[in-house]
Parts: sequence; C-alpha cells; structure tokens
Amino acid sequence: MKIRAGLLLATLVAVISPSSAGAAPADAPVSGTIRGACDVAFLVTSTLHDVSGSARCLPFAAVLARDAADRQVIPVVEVEVPVAGMDTRNKSRDRQMREMFRSERFPRIRAAAHDVDVERLRVGIGKGREGNASIDLLLRIRDVERKVRATASNLKESGGRITFDLEFPVSLGEFDLKAPSVLGIVRVGDKVTVKATFSLTVSRSP
Repeated sequence: MKIRAGLLLATLVAVISPSSAGAAPADAPVSGTIRGACDVAFLVTSTLHDVSGSARCLPFAAVLARDAADRQVIPVVEVEVPVAGMDTRNKSRDRQMREMFRSERFPRIRAAAHDVDVERLRVGIGKGREGNASIDLLLRIRDVERKVRATASNLKESGGRITFDLEFPVSLGEFDLKAPSVLGIVRVGDKVTVKATFSLTVSRSP
C-alpha cells in the first residue's frame, strides 16, 4: 500500500542532528534537505492463512527548518507507493488487490505528515533499543483520506545515513475497501499491518 512516510523522515532527521536529547546547540543547522527511500512490507490475515507482500515507495524529499519557537521541524513530507509495484508473489491475488484499489484510476497510495517535531521524535525513539515514538499520518487510499497513528522505532545512524522503521495498522473498511474473497470461502481480514523501513540522507544548509 502507498504509505506516506513523512513521519519516518522526521525521525531520521532527528537522529542525524548532532544535538543531544536536550535543547539543540547554538550552531545547529537552521535548514537542510532530506532525501529518502523506503521498503514496505504488509501482512494480511485470511480465513486460510496469512498473506505477506512487499512494495517500494518512490524517492522523496523534504525540508528541515526551524519554526517560530526555534524548534527543528519538518513542515511537510509526503511519500507515495505505486499500487502496481505491490507484490504478494501470486499473480491472481495481485490482480484482485489492484482491482480493490482501482489502480487504473488511483495508481498511488499517498501518506503525509505535517509540522513534524524532530526533537520530540529524537527523545522518544532514542531511548535504547526499545525506544519508539508515535506519529500521526494522513493516509490516502483511492479517494479516501484518514488519519493513522504510526509507531517509529529501530533508529540507526551510520555516517550520513539514517534508517528507521515505521509501523501502523490499516482497516480496509475505514477506507471503503471491500476485501476480496476466493469462491466466497477464503476471506481476507479487515486489518492489514504495514511496516516501512526508511533510509534517509540529510544535506544541511548553515
């Protein structure tokens, strides 16, 4: 599914910042550009067995800035996932999935985050291996948009590269999607678990 991973980007940016979990240092960058990519995995339950799938989001970019209160923020970040690239390793099942999404008319799933507070994410996700932080995403599937609460975790930094995970549940019913069935016997569950792994790089402007 297309997932707006803007929130994830915010988390990565927070980690990239050289400041500690407290206030940002006086020489912290005022602005910068974030570029990212992500791999998406989704898990669907059914009356027969669970079905897993994968997808990749399109490359995306966002701006790192400071707001009026001098907080480091990402004003807006948007991520898109092409429905045609979603793969469950079964052609018949993939065709049904694309029909459910009406991919010819709505070829992408979009997710967005606004006014992401980088420092709050840094503090939440940086608390050891079990640290995590919640983020609200605006997820748009077909012509329906809903707010989804996601959990960011597993933040890692290596040089100028940052990675993290973002996980959230999606209810097909809340997006007016009718779950497919096989011969009316095998039915797909309403809840889909989505997990995206993001990779970000940040170029800073002094």
